[in-house]
Amino acid sequence: MNKLTTTRREMVEAGGRLCQILGLPRSTGQIYGLLYLSPKPLSLNDIVDVLGISKGSASTGTRQLASWGAVKQVWVQGNRRDFYEVLADLGTLLQGGFNDYFKPRLHSSQSRINGMEHSLQEELKSGDVTKEDYKFCLQRITQLTRMHRKIKRLTPLAGKLMK
Repeated sequence: MNKLTTTRREMVEAGGRLCQILGLPRSTGQIYGLLYLSPKPLSLNDIVDVLGISKGSASTGTRQLASWGAVKQVWVQGNRRDFYEVLADLGTLLQGGFNDYFKPRLHSSQSRINGMEHSLQEELKSGDVTKEDYKFCLQRITQLTRMHRKIKRLTPLAGKLMK
């Protein structure tokens, strides 16, 4: 497979865009999109040739996808190269990405919000912000905290839906 059909190209681009939106390497999504519509396993060289990405990006992307349980390495008789095929269960991909990517960032974002609130209090004490600025910023940070709590409450449900 050296040339992508329109349908396969659209799948590759959709995967790439989704990963970009999530803050992941575009190439990881492109690899998944390519493998998802590939009727046979592809080698790293095949992936590099078709997608026009570096071998390092292909290797990193396939390892990331394998760690999520989205692709698996397979043996192809008569060939010593590593070949990959997709595990067609999109729920597995979502679950892996959710656990490895989203949940840690959710925790990290709470730490950042707490840090902003603390630094805002320090800025008020030092006179770096006026009381009006403090009230305004505190109101916005409080809104962020509420939204964060809502998202955190939905996290267990989202995890269950992806199984």
